[in-house]
Amino acid sequence: MSGAGISTAAGIPDFRSPSAGLYFKLKKYNLPYPEAVFDGGYFKQNPLPFYSLCREMYPSKLTPTTTHKFFTLLRDKGLLRRVYTQNIDALEFLAGLTEEEVIEAHGSFQKSYCTKCDKTYNLEWLKREMFAPETNEGVPKCDVCKSVVRPDIVLFGEGLPNNFHKKMSPDFAACDLLIVLGTSLAVSPFNTLVAKTKPGVPRVYINKTAPGKASGVVGWLLSLSADIDFSRNEDLFLQGYCDDIVTEICDSAGWGEELVNIPIESME
Repeated sequence: MSGAGISTAAGIPDFRSPSAGLYFKLKKYNLPYPEAVFDGGYFKQNPLPFYSLCREMYPSKLTPTTTHKFFTLLRDKGLLRRVYTQNIDALEFLAGLTEEEVIEAHGSFQKSYCTKCDKTYNLEWLKREMFAPETNEGVPKCDVCKSVVRPDIVLFGEGLPNNFHKKMSPDFAACDLLIVLGTSLAVSPFNTLVAKTKPGVPRVYINKTAPGKASGVVGWLLSLSADIDFSRNEDLFLQGYCDDIVTEICDSAGWGEELVNIPIESME
């Protein structure tokens, strides 16, 4: 399970340390309420604030982090069943994982679609159109019908993807080690997954802070927190930066060189 903390080293800003800077970014969009920028209903009325904020927050270059490479290394060693992620940046795929190996609980920018004719687009197309506001009035438009295109992400008021519910029970029933990285576990229903492992299954929590208190944009907007119990005898809390800790784990296992050599792609 992973969250925003695994992507900060990739240049995805503000998701762990919301500041006054974000407040002023939202204020200038004249939103009826701050979280409207991530609201599905408001997007239908006015998608421009969403895409304007994306242009300010999205890095010019997408490159997977060491933690994303760690997932691929686990897969290559036959140890990975699935990655469940809250992130919408699609960096798992640039590190070599397949769609079958990743459950994007909140969707991702990996795919986008026309809100009228349902034509689909890839991340490269969306990124190009998103950063060409002079050609589309700041909102990506369908090549076929010229209607608004949106990323296939879960906005407020929308349901989680079908594959999240479909895979959840069999995956966690089969889990013999759960590693949780870079998430505060304050957002439901994603945070409920940690309780779905069988009794006695080890759970490793890797994060800068203890579980239960949201520190990202969504948590800041909604003042989210949760009572997450990570005190079982078989639980382990490794506090620190995800990249540093997974590097230490791989070095201790004799996998350090393999981790470094995992091939990745970058997207300009």
